[in-house]
Amino acid sequence: MRKILLQIIIFTFLFIIVFTVNRILMQIGFIPSNLVSDKSEFVQMYLLGIFHDIRFLSAAFLPFLLCAFISLFFSQIKFSSIFKERISKIYFIVSSFYIVCIAFLSLGFSYAKYYYYEIYKSKFDIFMFSLKDDNTKTILDIIYNDYPILKIFVFMFIFGFLCIFINSKILRLKLRAINLKFPILILLNLILIGSYIVALRGPFKHVAINVQNYSFSEFSVLNDTMLNPIMAFSWAFKQYRQEESFKAISSSKAQNLKNKLFDDLYTSPKNIQAEKIHPSVFVNLMESFGLNLADFSNEEHNFLGALKPHFEKDFVLKRFLSAYNGTIPSFANLFFISPYQNISTSKFQKTYLDLTPIAVYKKAGYKVIFVSAGNGSWQNVKNYLSVLGVDEIIDENVLMKEYKQAKTSENGYGIADKYLYKKVYELLQKNPHNTLIIGLTISNHPPYKIAQEGLPKLENIPQALLNLLPYDKNKQENIIKAYTYANNEFGKFLDKVKQSSFKDSVIIAATGDHRVREMGIDLNSQKAFAYSVPFYLYIPKILQNNLYYDKNRLGSHKDIFPTLYALSLSNAHYLSVGGRNMLAKPTNKKLEFAFNDVVWADNDGVYIGNKGYFFENNNTLKDNNKAFDLDAYHKNFTQFYKELNFYQLAQRLGVAK
Repeated sequence: MRKILLQIIIFTFLFIIVFTVNRILMQIGFIPSNLVSDKSEFVQMYLLGIFHDIRFLSAAFLPFLLCAFISLFFSQIKFSSIFKERISKIYFIVSSFYIVCIAFLSLGFSYAKYYYYEIYKSKFDIFMFSLKDDNTKTILDIIYNDYPILKIFVFMFIFGFLCIFINSKILRLKLRAINLKFPILILLNLILIGSYIVALRGPFKHVAINVQNYSFSEFSVLNDTMLNPIMAFSWAFKQYRQEESFKAISSSKAQNLKNKLFDDLYTSPKNIQAEKIHPSVFVNLMESFGLNLADFSNEEHNFLGALKPHFEKDFVLKRFLSAYNGTIPSFANLFFISPYQNISTSKFQKTYLDLTPIAVYKKAGYKVIFVSAGNGSWQNVKNYLSVLGVDEIIDENVLMKEYKQAKTSENGYGIADKYLYKKVYELLQKNPHNTLIIGLTISNHPPYKIAQEGLPKLENIPQALLNLLPYDKNKQENIIKAYTYANNEFGKFLDKVKQSSFKDSVIIAATGDHRVREMGIDLNSQKAFAYSVPFYLYIPKILQNNLYYDKNRLGSHKDIFPTLYALSLSNAHYLSVGGRNMLAKPTNKKLEFAFNDVVWADNDGVYIGNKGYFFENNNTLKDNNKAFDLDAYHKNFTQFYKELNFYQLAQRLGVAK
């Protein structure tokens, strides 16, 4: 029994070292030294992290504890030396295999935790499970090319052999026999069981560290670094399974929330000009079009390319957030009004969903076309859009047949954006009225395969920008070039539209699906800004009637279609969870907010966790890192908003209580 207890103690200590080294590397890589004034928070991060590791490891080594008690019981029975030797060999083989499995999991998940945070600036979350429906081969190619996978596997195998060596040394120890009286033996075993229970659960309720109660700091990076990676993964997986089961609040609670927050059904105003023109609308969801990189544009460095003059002349809202921080979650929220990101691959994939923007435009007599530079099979989008009534679906396969040169630009996720814009231009030329076109670009997605022609010069890149990008210079250059290329192609498309015969009958809207992920976040000022994307609008003069334009107004993806309905339709009935027309005067203070899955903001400040932070000024989403306490409304808003959002979806799917 004592050898088995030694196994538990020694390997627990060894794996805690692995997890602690991971936290040290994350602190060096992701946590600025001046982030917190109270350095005791770092001590707390490591101590709580070790406690979280112990919770995982005590659960992992429960089979060993059971073996220890079995060995104690059978030690009182006399067996032949041959039998004991065989049992010892079997136990050595089985325990070594089991320990190596834990070793591989500990190292593998530690590496994954580091690189996942580097890309997504988050602990493991539900978004990672959408990757199973993504382009698996391309994802594996990206992982292989961008990360030291071979080195990681070599190190894992070396570490595995080290664990086998240590295990053999422990099991070959010659320990002196100890004879204990029966009452003392019982007492020691009770103490052992009690200690193990404490290790599994924790001594106090408030330090149990579960998915609802793991934040010890106002800074999410400290909370995420503290967590044991395998436990964090298990939480994300559990949330994924729960979301699949789709539990929604009751109708009475939903009505109570509507009374506290806002209603979700609206009617757009009467628009006489829209009734006459029936303008076509192009909504362009651009890959990784985050303002966190555009913020570094200046006279010398133009990361917007040909898009820059359009940003200066047209309507642009920059205090604006994406709904989520992945493409499919933002796509689902924007075009399906679905907080359930996997709806297109779920059991509801063949269920018609009413009140989507697609349905609203179809009821207004519009033709709806989806154009993607990627593959229509991605996330089962092609099939699901057909269920929702989209009339025509054009993906990379169609574009490569029409434009022979497109094949050379294929990067595993799709083809160059310029072919998408070429097609959209042709569609608008043929359909200048009564058509909604939904676009999804792809060029600004790794692995970057960027056409070089027509790019503005990218020399003397600001060091402040480079400091926020990965250390690899080639990767830095590719990220900046891909970002600039994507913006440049959109700008060239707008140039053509504004010189076309149909320029007065089309509305063009564009936004980003999420931030530039591989950029670091300055947590002293970018709690919301790091997740900002623009909302760009080209509106013909003839449709610019009675517009109220405040470029510093707060908004997010929820506001895009309410704005477009007001501009292009008349008296349209629609669904929106907190959205409003961004080009009309504010009428309801409760709707003046921006919402992202990890942060939200209103005119008073930025809210993350249980803290609010004042803005640097009223022209930016950047904060001054000065915290203030929240009232009940702001403290509960995120939970209430998400509950109401899931309820409206459940109601539309017919599964609400």
